[in-house]
Amino acid sequence: MTTLVDDRPLLTPLTVPGGERSVAQRWKAVVAAVPDRTALVSDGAHYSFAEADRRSDRLAALLLPRLPAGNDPIALAMGHDADTVVAVLAVIKTGRPLVILDAHMPAERLRVIAGLARATAVLTDPARAELARSLGEPVELVVDTTELLAASGTVPPPPLPERDYGDTVAIIFTSGSTGLPKGVVNTNGQSLNDGLFLRVGLELTSDDRMALVFPLSFLAGYATAIGALLTGAAVHCFDPREAGLGGFARWLIDERITVLSCTPHLLRSATGALEPGQTLESLRVVCTAGEAIHGRDVAAVRPFLSPDATYVNMTGSSEIGSLSSFAIRPGDEIPNGSVPAGIAAPNKRFHVVLDDGTVAPDGVPGHLVVTSEYLSAGYMTSAELTAEKFGVDSHGERFHLQGDLARIDNGILMLLGRDDAAVKVRGYFVEPAEIESAILDSPAVRETVVLAVTDDAHPTYLVAYVVPDPRAATESVAALRRRLRERLPEFMVPAVIVPMTALPRNERGKVERRALPAAPERAIGAPPATQWEKVVADLWGEVLGLDEISLDDDFMALGADSLTAEEMLARAGDRFSVSLVTSDLLEAPTLREFSHRVSLGSASLPSHPDVVSLGGRGTATPVFCFAGGGALALGFAPIARHFGDRPVYAFQSHGLERRAVPDRTVEAAADRALQLMRVIQPAGPYLVVGHSFGGLVALEVARRLRDAGQEVALVGLLDTFLLTGLTVQDATEAAQIAQGAMVPQRLDTPPGRFAGGFQALDGLLRRVLPDGVPHLPEWGRHARAKVAGVITFDGQRQFDAHFDHTVKVARRYQPKPYDGAALLITAENNPQGAATWAPVLTGRLEVRDMPCEHSSMIREPHAAQVAAHLAAEIDALGL
Repeated sequence: MTTLVDDRPLLTPLTVPGGERSVAQRWKAVVAAVPDRTALVSDGAHYSFAEADRRSDRLAALLLPRLPAGNDPIALAMGHDADTVVAVLAVIKTGRPLVILDAHMPAERLRVIAGLARATAVLTDPARAELARSLGEPVELVVDTTELLAASGTVPPPPLPERDYGDTVAIIFTSGSTGLPKGVVNTNGQSLNDGLFLRVGLELTSDDRMALVFPLSFLAGYATAIGALLTGAAVHCFDPREAGLGGFARWLIDERITVLSCTPHLLRSATGALEPGQTLESLRVVCTAGEAIHGRDVAAVRPFLSPDATYVNMTGSSEIGSLSSFAIRPGDEIPNGSVPAGIAAPNKRFHVVLDDGTVAPDGVPGHLVVTSEYLSAGYMTSAELTAEKFGVDSHGERFHLQGDLARIDNGILMLLGRDDAAVKVRGYFVEPAEIESAILDSPAVRETVVLAVTDDAHPTYLVAYVVPDPRAATESVAALRRRLRERLPEFMVPAVIVPMTALPRNERGKVERRALPAAPERAIGAPPATQWEKVVADLWGEVLGLDEISLDDDFMALGADSLTAEEMLARAGDRFSVSLVTSDLLEAPTLREFSHRVSLGSASLPSHPDVVSLGGRGTATPVFCFAGGGALALGFAPIARHFGDRPVYAFQSHGLERRAVPDRTVEAAADRALQLMRVIQPAGPYLVVGHSFGGLVALEVARRLRDAGQEVALVGLLDTFLLTGLTVQDATEAAQIAQGAMVPQRLDTPPGRFAGGFQALDGLLRRVLPDGVPHLPEWGRHARAKVAGVITFDGQRQFDAHFDHTVKVARRYQPKPYDGAALLITAENNPQGAATWAPVLTGRLEVRDMPCEHSSMIREPHAAQVAAHLAAEIDALGL
């Protein structure tokens, strides 16, 4: 409560029902109590409550005599700033319904909305005046608010409109299932109650600085602005769509924002943009709305907040306004999976009904019904839809059929997804939200959407669109499918998984499901027939997490990556007593071909241990790729698929798959590769690409080709590091950090009485071992690196041995300046950009950044973007 100053009234807490029956009436009460408090802030504008009141009074008074006759709505086509909120208040003071147009929407959609709303007048600003004038009928009047406010002379304030709870204050347009937007009628009572929801759910006071980042044309934006102002809080405007995410976190810090309400997607992006060590200390409350939030999202944002901050999950809709909230306070246990919708908002009640209309018992899912006096008045654009969704119960209370599936556990609401999202798969009732939660239960996944595909030609099946987290190693489709099988019934595992770099979103920031790409069909072909085909199909099914494998299914196309292929080949070797390498799988990629190859045994399967062909039989200039340390050449398969018929060849470390002494220098590896390359392509122009350590080999190959008088058109370096001069430990740590691997704690000096003896021993051995005694946890890896290729290890240890060997090789490599064309593609958190490479890459250098971690760069969905960057350079060369 605000202290009494002079004869000003106290700012009484907003209550509903209460003495103030309209938004305009409550606004005047706040202005009278706290006139000098900050009300609105945006870039270049800072208005107190008194100043915002004077400006909106003047605008309303000048506007009223110019308005067309009647009570038709007034539209706003303005920006996202303090002046726009002033214009909102001015329209409310005229007593006309308000319609806010979002200039970020397509102009045609805005014309449709203006027409559906029957808006006869539009308020605008100079930047959007042309858009306002293009709206057409029924708009009769377009007014530039800047010119109106700048007009000379004094104008008496307009009389306060006589309005009550049930009167319309705004019309919020949302997407409609018919293809046309729906106009949802927002009343004074609903707006006031949404302000009460902020006061109670967020404990909002006049001391708070509330961030307005939701567009004002959405209920979340309108309700945030109006609700915060009606509690006496300051509203700070920021539009991340225009200002970008880069400055969003800095803005939150500089403005000392105390309450942030946004979408989960925006919150993830904001915290992801923070610099190491940065925190949002001023925030006491962070709330998200608009999409489901998961426990891991809350855990991820916690380190960036003050220890006293509270996280609130808020739910609602344009039709009902505020619905519920679930607060996670400091010290509270963070829920696993989806965060509950929580307890009912003030003056709202909810219950769940079954298909027969009876109330569902506690914990039983059903259809959500919301009851309140403070709901929307319905749809101005459809009386039929209003009658379908709104009604009056036997007690005379209004209710709304929200269209959500839900359950209630001890008064806590859990939303389970939309009614129309629930489907039956193979006779079982399936809710995609549960599958989405299971997919998200991994740090490798950032976002996902699961849809059901139903048509007459096929049984209903599920499709998952998955966006990997750029900070983690991308999970292969096969690995994801197998993980889901460990958690979900088989019928709930999506039949098709589509990796994506981002999910399409509509103007409200929500996932635009209709804009998702069509899922590729997986036709079920002829089943395995011979004994060999059946046993190999069983093996593939185990590794890939699939029940059915057809004869013409391609192993890699079923979602495998190089690690999955390596696992399958190892299992095949154990089970069938054959020695197979990745080139065998590339030459026989389908179940039919691979089964035949296995049946022949390894003796009749000659192949080269260091280079594989990744397809493409065309006549275009081939691309030669070099895998990272310990990585299979097969890892380039996702990129090669995007080159169509262009030949692609990939090299891997000598001795990786067949016992042999590996190359001890980058130069030796380049010489070995060149012998094979000159057989495949005797003369230039050459295209060479390397990932990680392979980039150093590619660079050396290119230099030697140019020294021999050959043309090298392009060198592509995919997140390659310069480790020259670093100690083995530091080089290993740098490489591990690049790959997102955990780095063991350094144990240079053991504790206790042995410290002195260890240091003496370390000093003595540095004469023999320049890097000193290997760190204790690293002794095993150090020893394996020494015998890599000579001794074959099992599984991950084989990779580690060759990886550690190449780290030692890389740190001894002294690259000479290369003046040819180069393309450097870096992953997130790679500190070695163009400046680091400038002394080495002295010719034309193009740099591209990728939103992913090191190893994920050559996996889908990122492989497609890498291939596009490479293809653009190659096409520009005319090759």
